[in-house]
Amino acid sequence: MKILHTSDWHLGRTLEGRSRIPEQRCFVDELCSIVDDNGVNLILIAGDIFDSYNPPAEAEELFYDAMERLAGNGQRAVVVIAGNHDSPDRLHAANPIAQKHGIYLYGYPGEEITGGGLVNGGPGWAEIKVPGCREHAIIVVLPYPSEQRLNEILSNSLEDKDMQPAYSDRVRLAFGEGEVHFRDDTVNLAVSHLFVLGGRGSESEREIQLGGAYVVEPSALPANAHYVALGHLHRPQKVGGSSVPCRYSGSPLCYSFSEADRQKEVVIIDIVPGSPAEVGSISLASGRPLRSLRFSCYQDAYSWCQSEENRHLWVEIEIESVEPLAASQVVDLRKLHSGVISIRVLLPGVNIQEHSNVQRLSQLSAEEKFRMFAARETGSAPEQELVDMFLELLDGGDAIAASDT
Repeated sequence: MKILHTSDWHLGRTLEGRSRIPEQRCFVDELCSIVDDNGVNLILIAGDIFDSYNPPAEAEELFYDAMERLAGNGQRAVVVIAGNHDSPDRLHAANPIAQKHGIYLYGYPGEEITGGGLVNGGPGWAEIKVPGCREHAIIVVLPYPSEQRLNEILSNSLEDKDMQPAYSDRVRLAFGEGEVHFRDDTVNLAVSHLFVLGGRGSESEREIQLGGAYVVEPSALPANAHYVALGHLHRPQKVGGSSVPCRYSGSPLCYSFSEADRQKEVVIIDIVPGSPAEVGSISLASGRPLRSLRFSCYQDAYSWCQSEENRHLWVEIEIESVEPLAASQVVDLRKLHSGVISIRVLLPGVNIQEHSNVQRLSQLSAEEKFRMFAARETGSAPEQELVDMFLELLDGGDAIAASDT
């Protein structure tokens, strides 16, 4: 049986207000080609299909189009679980139609689905007759298991040191309840949306837990699975400390500049019952690359933006300058390159990130500090009207503080 593992599509996500839907469409096209070219029998999508509980219509349309194409009119089985960004009810609601195509949508931990190509199943697990395969797949399914979605209070203490072991034990129990159904003659899998201890994140993930309470020990993962497919972390990676092959497939696109130059992928797994899984990956080519660039002067940035070969990039720009840029210069850069996300000016002696000239900064007036801050963040000198408004607000705050004392 050949299985493809992907996750964290985040359909509908934007980059500083810029739509990624065109890139996400390209990813779906690429994914469908990979599935066809590699003879995939079963697809596991490990959560965060959408970027929000109420995704835009074009994101939902893209998802359902992808499901129909991936299932191939019953040629392949597709199992999808909800991540922390997904609405469990919204995802699950399409099951009556989806199951007719061999697509199984799980919203909540412990959910049970019947019908379609399912041979057997119960809360949190299913045995599927996979098209084109003699063997069945038994899949332990654990959508994002927050306390709210589990409908349980896992610890009476609010301390991380108490909550984290309780949460890890509850996840262990959930996997264990499904794992008992694994057999020697089946392909045995688990799919979940979790943060496993030791995983490496990036700035593009939004917190799945407060503190460390929702961190899971690797030992909580099922020990008898051929493969464990995880979602949440956007960096493709193996999970250390697991007794079986376990991976995060990562997101298909770079969703923050912290992921610039990072290769994205999907995971391909070949499994024969009674033998270890063969795990590999296929690199993805979809999506506009993200770059963070620093230029020594405005003219260099202008020339770079003007070049046709750079137009396919999303870019954040830093420009070293002895004075703030004029508003017209910022406008010109954005007109030249539609992928410019941010422009930041690095003024000598006031770049806080370089921790230089702190004493000089402390000697500046509030107005001077504000002008430098605004120039650094926006790339141009602030209008006098904005400065006056800031000073007015500052004076008002000082007056309130004085009255309170």
